[in-house]
Amino acid sequence: MSGRRFALLAALAFTLMFVGGNLIANSWFRSWRLDLTEDRLYTLSSGAKHTLDALSEPVEFKFYYSRDAAAPFPQVQVYAARVREMLQSFAAQSRGRVRLVEVDVEAFSEAEDAAVEAGIEPARPYQGADPIYFGLTASNAIDEQRVIPAFDPQREPFLEYELTRLVFELERTQRTRVALITSLPLDPAAASDPTFPSGQSAFATEMGRMMDVVKLAPDFTAIPDVDVLAIIHPWPLSPEQSYAVDQFVLRKGRAFVALDPASLAAQQAGGGYDPFSGIPSAPTSSSLEPLLARWGVAMASTVVLDAENPLEVQVQDERGQPARDVQPLFFMVTPEGLDRVDLMTAWLNRGINFGLAGGLNWNGREGVEATVLARTSGQTMRLPAQAALMRPAPAEIRAMWQPMGGRRETVALRLSGEFETAFPDGAPAAPAQAVATEVPPPAAERLARSATPAEIVIVADTDFLTDDFYLDSSGAPAADNAAFALNAIDVLGGSNDLVSLRSRAPSQRPMKRLEDMERDAQRRIEGEQQRLQGELQDAQRRLAELQQRGRGSGYFTGNLGAELTPEESQEMERFRGSVLEARTALRGVERNLRADIDRLKALIVFVNVWLAPLLIAGLGLYFLWRRQRRGEARR
Repeated sequence: MSGRRFALLAALAFTLMFVGGNLIANSWFRSWRLDLTEDRLYTLSSGAKHTLDALSEPVEFKFYYSRDAAAPFPQVQVYAARVREMLQSFAAQSRGRVRLVEVDVEAFSEAEDAAVEAGIEPARPYQGADPIYFGLTASNAIDEQRVIPAFDPQREPFLEYELTRLVFELERTQRTRVALITSLPLDPAAASDPTFPSGQSAFATEMGRMMDVVKLAPDFTAIPDVDVLAIIHPWPLSPEQSYAVDQFVLRKGRAFVALDPASLAAQQAGGGYDPFSGIPSAPTSSSLEPLLARWGVAMASTVVLDAENPLEVQVQDERGQPARDVQPLFFMVTPEGLDRVDLMTAWLNRGINFGLAGGLNWNGREGVEATVLARTSGQTMRLPAQAALMRPAPAEIRAMWQPMGGRRETVALRLSGEFETAFPDGAPAAPAQAVATEVPPPAAERLARSATPAEIVIVADTDFLTDDFYLDSSGAPAADNAAFALNAIDVLGGSNDLVSLRSRAPSQRPMKRLEDMERDAQRRIEGEQQRLQGELQDAQRRLAELQQRGRGSGYFTGNLGAELTPEESQEMERFRGSVLEARTALRGVERNLRADIDRLKALIVFVNVWLAPLLIAGLGLYFLWRRQRRGEARR
């Protein structure tokens, strides 16, 4: 067999092996991935994998995307490719339980009607442009459906969480169940009843709409089987009640706790005593001992003030007239003071307003990790709680201000890990009266350590949930107070796999060289614009001098019918020449920038697409040439 025929047969055999290998890999090894990206962008987290492995029925992802309408917008195209690849990873990991269908939505088509009916929201980049549909529906075998109306490229770090959340909600269709312990007049169940006005806060209304909430009675001794325990400014719990909370945290591991050293809401409700019933009502301060100490958290009885981000309040000036001033007792934790990775706070872009808040200290516990969710600026001071409840005027606070040396106070904290019981000697003894009159329910097995990794969110304020602290005059949220609390409870109410998910690094990487080129071109353009502006001002000054010397035509002072003098014509021609020169220079800058970008693009395409095949082809030709030379030498 000749060398040429052998080479052709070998090339054909390698081609068939390559095509066959791809077909086999695509059929048998679809779930196999080799992710070589820096941040493991194409590798699903363990939480997503566990959620997909636990699927008991098939789920269909229907991805709506307007390919042609999105073609002129590279950012949308890049993110659409990222979403498509993530969806394909979900389908591959599910081993057939997740089916992916992509629908190309064109204007005035049946696909557009289906997208609108499914709840996909179109985007129009500019007036008159074709709508871009870019969303997702997920449905299960009984046609229950969840929708992402529109994918936002700014939320790319949370893409995996949002998709996993869809799968989880389809697998577990009931709403998050919450048990609420509070001494405040919060009743989410009543707020969710549309038949009559409840008088509840916006937070309570939204909580009742989103979740199934059971408010525990003041004399409770057991906590029902729920997903999350919410403790918002509790009354002083009895030992039996504290033990019930302790065991719930060890068994279920999900709790949202909001405490307050000085509650304005409780003060306005009567200051801790109801004269008509003779029983204690909402206390002005709340704690959760001995549980906090066992968890490694301490909250002082003092109030934190922040002078860098205070809120405006209405005061009276020296003449007794209404005025506005800043009150450090009420302050905002800006987005920069929030954790930008944790799902509970990462996308709260309006900040959170607090009032008479406390400060949390973390003392550390083995096996427990603490994450600061919200912290103040460095311009802080502490004030005794009773003095803070007197609401000293801003001027008084400025007079007594004693800075704490740049100390940043923690207002919200998240604890993750395994806890130990605060009752090592067992359950406290029940009161004698209760033993004589009640038949105790069957006791659950006592736990001394967490049965499941716990997640606890602790906030050192409760007034931040009242409407006055975050709603504007129209009733719209001006800060993310309620969004933070609801988001925290919602995340805690998910499965362990959902809670374990964190935001991921964006897949887009900035092209620093291209950005540097654009910045350099922008500087040159701005320089030409400044030069042209200077030329215009010089021309205007010279024309004004001509008018003052009486050598002007009057055209530039309002006499539009006058003919220009030779000096004015010469000045105008000089200015036109400067304009043309500047325009030519600007076009040259833009043309050079485009040429540089095209050269860079060509180089990148060559390196990424053609260099490797050319090197392989070159090596193949080299070895073929060497083999032929050796064959000729043997002859």
